[in-house]
Amino acid sequence: MGDKERMKSLLQWHWLFVSALIVLAACGGGPVAPEPAKIRFGETICAECGMIISQPKYASSFAYAESEGRFKSLAFDDIGDMIGHMRKHPELIPVGVWVHDYESEEWIDAKTAYFVESSSIRSPMGHGVAAFADKAAAERLAAETEGKVLDWDHLRIEMAMADHQH
Repeated sequence: MGDKERMKSLLQWHWLFVSALIVLAACGGGPVAPEPAKIRFGETICAECGMIISQPKYASSFAYAESEGRFKSLAFDDIGDMIGHMRKHPELIPVGVWVHDYESEEWIDAKTAYFVESSSIRSPMGHGVAAFADKAAAERLAAETEGKVLDWDHLRIEMAMADHQH
């Protein structure tokens, strides 16, 4: 094999190697933008309690930066479990937090949601919290369940205070 052929073969291997690295880099790691966890109801496990997530209306998720430009999303069966997990793991700094709307069961941003907290709400782990995109819908459930309507920050404060009273 002559020098020209050897150089051609070396360049072909080089390009094959570089192409493989690009493909592997594109496929590796988490998503490149924060997004809620992809939950398969009846299969996906709650990151906090280990139970199977089966009720969409109570599902929640948060994403954190796993590395530069890569995110990991965690799934929860109960909004209270997600808040508890966040408190137990302050090193996981949320870059996105989502809850399912109680009525539509669609993902909504937790920071703009309205929450109803009531002992009459039978959420999977007993935290008694439901989320709504619409304030009027939240107020209706609060009236039906003798609950209270809270925003994201006040819900987290209420849950933290409840834990300290136990």
